[in-house]
Amino acid sequence: MAVCIRLKRLGRRNRIYWRICATDKRMARDGRVLEELGAYDPHAKNEEKVTLNRERVAHWLRAGAQPSATVGQLLAHVGIDPKGNEVAPKPWHKKRQAPPPAAKKVAEAKAEAPAELKQAEAPEEKEKGEGGGEASAQ
Repeated sequence: MAVCIRLKRLGRRNRIYWRICATDKRMARDGRVLEELGAYDPHAKNEEKVTLNRERVAHWLRAGAQPSATVGQLLAHVGIDPKGNEVAPKPWHKKRQAPPPAAKKVAEAKAEAPAELKQAEAPEEKEKGEGGGEASAQ
C-alpha cells in the first residue's frame, strides 16, 4: 500500500483549516484516513499554525510514507525533514501587504514629477548656451 501524508480540508467557507493525515494514496482528499497526525490552521499565529504528533509523523516517514509538497513545507517549519529526523525549524515568512491602489498612484505621480522637471530644465539650459554663443559670434 502506498501511503502519503497530506492535508484533509475541514472548516467552513472563508474559515478553513486542515488536518494532516496519513492516507492511502488512492483515497480521495477528504476520504478515509489511516491516521490523523495533526492540524494546520492558516489563520492562527505563526507558532500556533501547525500542531503535530511528532512521534507518529516520524514513524510514518521512516516507514516510507511520502509527504505532499505542502506537508513537506509545513514539516520544515516545525523542524522535521522528509526522512523523519529532527532539524532546525524553518522560519515563517512575513506577508508583505501591498499599498492601496490610491497610494500607489500618488507615489508614481511623485516619482514622475521630479523627472519631468529635470527634463524641462535641461532643454532651457541648452537653449541659453546655444543662444549666447550665436549672439557673441555676431
